[in-house]
Amino acid sequence: MADNTNLDKETTHFEENEEMSMADLMKEYGSAGNISVGKEMDVTIIAENEDGFMVDLGMKSEGLIPRTEFEEGKIPKELKPGAAVKVKVINMHGQPILSYREMVEKIQWDKVGQLFREGKAVNGTISKTVKGGFIVDVGVNAFLHISQVDTSFVKDGEKYVGKTYAFAITEFDRNEKEIVVSRRKLLEDEKSSKRASALETIAEGQIVDGTVSKITTFGAFINLGGIDGLLHIGEMAWYKVKKVEDLLHQGQTVRVQISKVDKVNGKISLSMKNLTPHPWDSAVERFPVGLIMKGKITSVMDYGAFVELEPGIEGLLHASEYAWNDSEGEFKKNARKGSEIEVKIIDVDKENKKISLSVKKIQANPWDEAVRHYAPGAVVKGVVQTLMPFGAFVKLPEGIEGLVHISDFSWTERVKHPEDMIKKGQEIEVVVLEVNPSNEKISLSIKHTKGDPYKKYKAGTVVTGKVVRVAEFGAFIEIERGIEALIKNSEASSVKADRNQSVLKEGEEVEAKIIKIDTRDRKIEASVKKLEFDREKELVKKYANQDDKPTLGEILTEDSGEEESV
Repeated sequence: MADNTNLDKETTHFEENEEMSMADLMKEYGSAGNISVGKEMDVTIIAENEDGFMVDLGMKSEGLIPRTEFEEGKIPKELKPGAAVKVKVINMHGQPILSYREMVEKIQWDKVGQLFREGKAVNGTISKTVKGGFIVDVGVNAFLHISQVDTSFVKDGEKYVGKTYAFAITEFDRNEKEIVVSRRKLLEDEKSSKRASALETIAEGQIVDGTVSKITTFGAFINLGGIDGLLHIGEMAWYKVKKVEDLLHQGQTVRVQISKVDKVNGKISLSMKNLTPHPWDSAVERFPVGLIMKGKITSVMDYGAFVELEPGIEGLLHASEYAWNDSEGEFKKNARKGSEIEVKIIDVDKENKKISLSVKKIQANPWDEAVRHYAPGAVVKGVVQTLMPFGAFVKLPEGIEGLVHISDFSWTERVKHPEDMIKKGQEIEVVVLEVNPSNEKISLSIKHTKGDPYKKYKAGTVVTGKVVRVAEFGAFIEIERGIEALIKNSEASSVKADRNQSVLKEGEEVEAKIIKIDTRDRKIEASVKKLEFDREKELVKKYANQDDKPTLGEILTEDSGEEESV
């Protein structure tokens, strides 16, 4: 508590001199005539009490700087006994009341106004948040919009409270006592200055260190010290990067190469992958043909799957290389994206950056044994796997599949649909026709399990058949199921007949002699006339050696009678 001795003494003095004349009083307080409301003056603090700070005015009565003009707990440190301060008289009723705060604010308003006119920044402390922004103490209160506190969007303003920064003065109105400041403007001006300076020194091809300032879906912005460059996701590594966060995080220091500088638009493109060797440069040495290794399926297409052998190197596993038998079916059933798979390198094309892979070539090739196990002519059993319009695929005991073409189903029948004769899953007996291990093909036959019925017919064989159809040029007789013989009109009778009209009728039983056979084209021609002629010759020969030779008419009559009696 300040010493109040002088105050008490003054009061006593007045009490003891109640009879003091007006002249004496005016003499004693004559100096008060120089003090008036609004007067600014330099004073010295002589004491402190519960009301405030007592100052020497050079009068019998001291002036008071009241505590009430300051917020509780925020009395300036410089206010203490013995300190010389500048104050303003604000009240002369009774004891002179002085304001230190108004003088400080006036000085600060003058200072801020001068900085505003000169375009200079002012230092201030963000004291609290208000609607739409902050109150900044720059000696007097100034308003800072939340969008101007930083260069990026601010969601939580409380983290800035209590921090001191430099601010640009964007608005100043002394009469309305309004000051608006911006930190963002200074930051952007500083950034622009550094950016311009950096653009002057930076060049394509340079290798520099930077800090990850921002991460996006398409890449990352790298702060190069005053300027940001874009490191596109495709320039981070030679392999495909799925997420930027898999390689980088904000604040991380990275080494990059300047790949492109656009000084007109102030844009810089960066690359990380150019600082490492291209993985294809040594692919031939690291992935020799014949190497068996594990990889990861990255994508599956209808024609095959791409397998990652190492970051930046992928090979193609064609569907036909998945299995020795039903390869495409097995591929579709088992190949899955993301699964690990063992593959064999079968070809490396460094120029076109392509590697061909195989799964089936890791196992023994059943076709290598096919020639020994399935020699042409061998009769084997197999299970019908697939029916197609052109034939049937049959799985043989060795695990390989052979094809029975639709033309090899039957010697005599024209098969239109394989399922008319066999069913999927049915075990059948087949004959090996041909084995081609280089093309991984084996031809099979169902009809060859039985002899070719056409081969039992020779020229000169006498056959009997029923006329099944009649055409302009002749008639067809069925000599057994599926086998027909053509009897041309000219061969239908020994009697001279019209070549354009058949003497044979549909359904008629006919005996004839085969005169021509083509087993390849499955054609047989027969002749009634030839058979009759041969029989006539036999009859003539039969009676040629007899003494009492009958006439030809008698022979024929006799022969006719014999046939009738039979």
